[in-house]
Amino acid sequence: MSTSHYALYQKCFPDYPLEYEGFCSMTGIGDTAVLLEEREGDRLVGFALLGKSNLSLLAVDREYRNRGIGSRLLQRAEEYLREQGVKEITLARGTNSIFQGVPTDNEGRDVSGFFAKRGYTGSYVTYNMELDTATFDYDALPFPKPEGVTYRLAAEEDRDALLKAAEEVVPDWVELYRGCGDDVLLALCDGEIASFAMLNEEGGIFTKQAAKHGSIGCVGTVPKYRKRGIGLDLTARAVQILKERGSDQVQLLYLVLDKWYGKVGFAISSTQWMAEKTLAD
Repeated sequence: MSTSHYALYQKCFPDYPLEYEGFCSMTGIGDTAVLLEEREGDRLVGFALLGKSNLSLLAVDREYRNRGIGSRLLQRAEEYLREQGVKEITLARGTNSIFQGVPTDNEGRDVSGFFAKRGYTGSYVTYNMELDTATFDYDALPFPKPEGVTYRLAAEEDRDALLKAAEEVVPDWVELYRGCGDDVLLALCDGEIASFAMLNEEGGIFTKQAAKHGSIGCVGTVPKYRKRGIGLDLTARAVQILKERGSDQVQLLYLVLDKWYGKVGFAISSTQWMAEKTLAD
């Protein structure tokens, strides 16, 4: 059954390509995901995928749009979560999600208005960004390099200090770093971890061409070491490492600091609208 959901996902989100295995892994289809479906005979024409308190995905075949299918699926999703005791539903971000918010530029269309008309509100967007390593030159970057900083990949003996640093930056990152199987690049000042980031030379998710995509994730700088350019330089060095490992492009997902990463050479590739709705009793 999951193959039909994947086929419809591909048709509905051509600007966010995923391999089948990645689609199943991220959504949990075939495991614990809750699916609500609309069918025309034997044909799947729409489905909603739910997480614990979120609408993870809403997909309607373009040939069947403007017939109320999306509205019905959304209403059923809200009713289901309300019955589970959920007070606020978020769009996409959360369990079983591919996206962090509603894609605003898929197929050249901004569908945030569909949700806004149905009571969803949002105050910001997040960005996906990409950088072509063929044009990247670390030494030519137009910002000063911080002094007194050394860089290296984390080792097992750094584990406790890394988790403590993550706790200071974003507490939710502690579990991500605890279970991280990727390399972690560290910036050290006086023997302390000042900044850190995950890097993976094959970590790209939404890859639109036959190129090797690397990724950088969860870039953080401990508060006492901020405003010294350490995090920016760490990011640039991470790109250099991925370039040397053969990544043709480097991808960043779900950011708000687009101008900050732009200093390294990243450009926005797509955006997501972050929204939620309070469910009436």
